[in-house]
Amino acid sequence: MNTLIISRLDYQRLQQWIGRAKNDFNFSNNQTNDILRTVNEATLLDPTDMPADVVTMNSRVRLTYPESNRTLEVQLVYPEVADIEKKRISIFAPLAVAILGCRQGTLTKINTPGGMVSIKIEEVIYQPEAAGDMAL
Repeated sequence: MNTLIISRLDYQRLQQWIGRAKNDFNFSNNQTNDILRTVNEATLLDPTDMPADVVTMNSRVRLTYPESNRTLEVQLVYPEVADIEKKRISIFAPLAVAILGCRQGTLTKINTPGGMVSIKIEEVIYQPEAAGDMAL
C-alpha cells in the first residue's frame, strides 16, 4: 500500500470540514468516515515540504481509467466550491477521497455504486504548495 501524504494545513482544514459536513451539508456517516480515515492514516508534512507530485487540496490532476483508457481532469475542492461542470470535485466524493494524498503515477481504486473501479493518477497538473499558493 502506498503511503498517503497530507499537508498539516490541509489536515487542519479537513478536520474542520468533517466536523461541519453532517450538519451543514447533510453528508452521510460513510462520506465523513471515508475522508476521516484517509486523513488520520496519512503522513503529515509542512506545506513547504510537500513533494510536487502529491495530490493535495485544490490540486488539479489528470486521471486515467485503465480499463477504458478514458482520461479525466479534476480539481479537489472543499464542498462550498464544488461544481461538477467546472470539474471541481468535493473532497467528500469517493473519487477525491481515493486520490487525496497519493502521488503521481499511483494506481488506486474507487468504491462506486457499480463496484470497485481502478484509476491512475497520470499527472499532478497544479499543486498549490508547489506553486507557493498557501492561502488556497
